[in-house]
Amino acid sequence: MTRYLPFIVISVLLLVPASLSAQNQMLDESLTADEYPKTEKSAIAEKSAITNKSANVEFTANAQLVSRYLWRGQDYGHAPSFQPGAELSWRGFTLGAWSALKIAGEGEPELDFYISKEAGKFTFALWDYWSYDKTIRTQYFDYNSATTSHMFEGQIIYSTGERNQFNMMLSSLFLGADPTKSLYGEVEYVREFGKNEIALVAGYQFKGEYYAPHSGFVNIGCSYLRYLWDFGKYSTFISFSLTANPALKKTFFAVAVGF
Repeated sequence: MTRYLPFIVISVLLLVPASLSAQNQMLDESLTADEYPKTEKSAIAEKSAITNKSANVEFTANAQLVSRYLWRGQDYGHAPSFQPGAELSWRGFTLGAWSALKIAGEGEPELDFYISKEAGKFTFALWDYWSYDKTIRTQYFDYNSATTSHMFEGQIIYSTGERNQFNMMLSSLFLGADPTKSLYGEVEYVREFGKNEIALVAGYQFKGEYYAPHSGFVNIGCSYLRYLWDFGKYSTFISFSLTANPALKKTFFAVAVGF
């Protein structure tokens, strides 16, 4: 079933926004000003796992330019990197797509798809990570475990709080290009005050060799984000992050701007 995830996500992302536009036009014509439903300003789509609980389908898009592509204590060689994304949310379900496009550096392009379901304070997600390696001419529809460059990951996330948010995640690369089937856990604290946000994160590799050759802390970091201007439900921002991978004895700094 995992091989059909990209087709499902692309089809929904293309077809649903058009139908939503038609539905909204009909709603505008049928409701008076007093009857028109009120909406709230959403957070930036950088928090791509957060879903909309209302009965209406919501489409969001996001993009950022980062000085260096870092993920879970790993440097993917993009310096800088352009990272757009889009998602649809409905009744706690989210379908999304995200990519990392190299502007300079040695990394390879990446295209990811995901589906998630929010249940109370828990979120369950399935990700398909894929990167194109020009040296071995990887093919997108190659799902052979010996040659594929796809990695499928299952996630369980627990989140509590709003302005003082605490998140815990457990993830498993259960299929694809990581033969060691790495198991990764992460805790994160996020504090919002005004238009500012600070975050502290610690990630540990329990099993496997994807993030480091052995078990241990692979992602220790802190970040500061400042919201700049609001444009409807979107907000522009600038962020600064410092990340260390103790297992590899490496430290990275990155700056990002986006919405």
